[in-house]
Amino acid sequence: MQVTEHTPEIFAARPANLFPAGLKVARGSTRERSMMLLFLLLDAAAWAGSYLALSEFTGDFNRFGWAEVLLPMIISIFTLSLIGAYDPRSEMKSLGYTSEHLITCFAAFLLSAFAVYLVASFGGAVASSRAIFSGSFLAFTLFSLFQRRLFYSTPGMARENRRLLVISDAESGERFFKTSAAKGLREQLHFFATGDAEVGRNVAGPGTPVYEGLAAEVIKDLEGHSNFEHEGIVIATHTDHLNNDVLAALVAVHFRELPVYTMHSFHETFWHKMPPDLLSRSWPLDSGFQLVQHSAFASLKRIFDLVLASLTLLIMAPLMALVALLIKLERRGPVFFSQTRVGQHGSLFTLHKFRTMEVGSEFKGLYTVEGDPRVTRLGHWLRLTRLDELPQLWNVLRGEMSLIGPRAEWIKCVERYEQAIPYYHFRHLVRPGITGWAQVNYPYGANIEDTIEKLMYDLYYIRHFSIALDATVILKTLHVMLFGKGR
Repeated sequence: MQVTEHTPEIFAARPANLFPAGLKVARGSTRERSMMLLFLLLDAAAWAGSYLALSEFTGDFNRFGWAEVLLPMIISIFTLSLIGAYDPRSEMKSLGYTSEHLITCFAAFLLSAFAVYLVASFGGAVASSRAIFSGSFLAFTLFSLFQRRLFYSTPGMARENRRLLVISDAESGERFFKTSAAKGLREQLHFFATGDAEVGRNVAGPGTPVYEGLAAEVIKDLEGHSNFEHEGIVIATHTDHLNNDVLAALVAVHFRELPVYTMHSFHETFWHKMPPDLLSRSWPLDSGFQLVQHSAFASLKRIFDLVLASLTLLIMAPLMALVALLIKLERRGPVFFSQTRVGQHGSLFTLHKFRTMEVGSEFKGLYTVEGDPRVTRLGHWLRLTRLDELPQLWNVLRGEMSLIGPRAEWIKCVERYEQAIPYYHFRHLVRPGITGWAQVNYPYGANIEDTIEKLMYDLYYIRHFSIALDATVILKTLHVMLFGKGR
C-alpha cells in the first residue's frame, strides 16, 4: 500500500522493535483466567453434586428432572458473575465480598425456587423436595465461598507480587501514584518517564517510587524481568508524549497478551469509573453506547421499573403506613419531604421522601454531615436502612425517575456543580434513580471533591448502561441496606 500524506504517522514506517525478538511476558492473567474457569466448573459441579447426592440419599422420597438441576446451576453462576465472582481482580477475601456473595446466593436461591416450583413444574409436573433443594443451596453457597477464600490465600495470588509498569510525565505520575494509594491498589508500581529530567527522581516526594528509566526502556524492562508477573502497562500521560516507535511497540505488546492501558481504560477496568477530565464534549456520541432513546434495553428498563415499583409499593404499603405514623408521633410536621430535583435532560420534577430531618433543614446547609443534629432519631434509622427512599417509587411510576440511575440532585446543587465540574451535565442523559452505581460504590458526598468522585461512577454507569450492570447495582444495594451504610 502506498503511504499517503493522510496515513497516520505511527504507521508511516515500520519500527525495528515493533515485535521485539525473544520477548517473554510472564504474567498472572493467563493463570487467573484458567482459575476463574475452574471456579465456574467447580461451582457447577458443587450444585449438581450436592443436589444429586442428597436426592440419592433420600431415595424415592425425592423425584426430580434435569430442569431442577440445570436451572439453579445457570441462575447461580449468572448471579455470581454479576458481583465479580469470576473476575480475578475481585477482593474475594474481603468482608464486603463475603457479604455480597452470601446475599447473591440467597437471591439465586429465590430466583431458582421460582423457576423450579412455579415455572418448570407448571402443568402438574412433580417438583423435588424443598428441603433437599434448600440444603443443596446451602452446601453450594458455603463451598463456592470457601474455595475462593482458599484460592486467594495462596502466596501466588498475592497482588503485591504483580508489577504495573507506568509511563508518565512528572505531573501525571504524581497524580496517578496518589490516586492509586488512595484506592488501595496493591500491585507494585514501576515508573518510566517521558523526559530525561525525571529519571531517578521520586514520583511523589520522599519515600515514593523513582522513575527507573525512559519510556523507551519499558520493553527492555519486560525482557529483563521475564520471570516476574506483570499486570500490564499504564500510559498515564498523553500519547502525544510518546514517539512513534515506543507507541507502536506498546501496541504490539498489547496484542501479545499483556494489556496496555490508557488512563481512560485503566479507570474503567480497575476502578469501574470514568474521570470527567478525560472526556471530550462529544463523548456521548462515541460508538458502543447502549444508551439511545429507542434501544430495546431502554424499553425493557422502563417496563421493569413499572412492574417492580408497583409490586414493591403493594408489598411495602403496610410498612410505609407504619413509618408515616411513627414520623407523625415523633415530631410535628409533614410526613413527606418534597423538593425540586433535576431529572433526565435537565427537566425538573418534585421528589418525595419520608421526612428524616427537622422542617426547613435544607436551608441550613447543602450537605448532611456525620451526626448531623438536624436528623431526627427515627430519621437516622430510616436513612441507615434507606427506607426513607420508598416514596420515590411514586416518582418511578410517573416516569420522572428509574429504580437505578444517578442520584437526583437538588436544583440549587446542580447549578453549583455545573459551574465547578466539567461535563457534570452528562449525568442527566439518563433518568435519575433511587439507587445507582455511584450510590453503592461511594459513600455520601459532602463536598465538591466527593461530588466529582460520584460523577466518575455515574459516567461509568452511563457508558456501560446494561441489564447486567443494573442487576449488579440491585445486589450491592441489598448489601448497603442490610449493613446500614446510608446517611
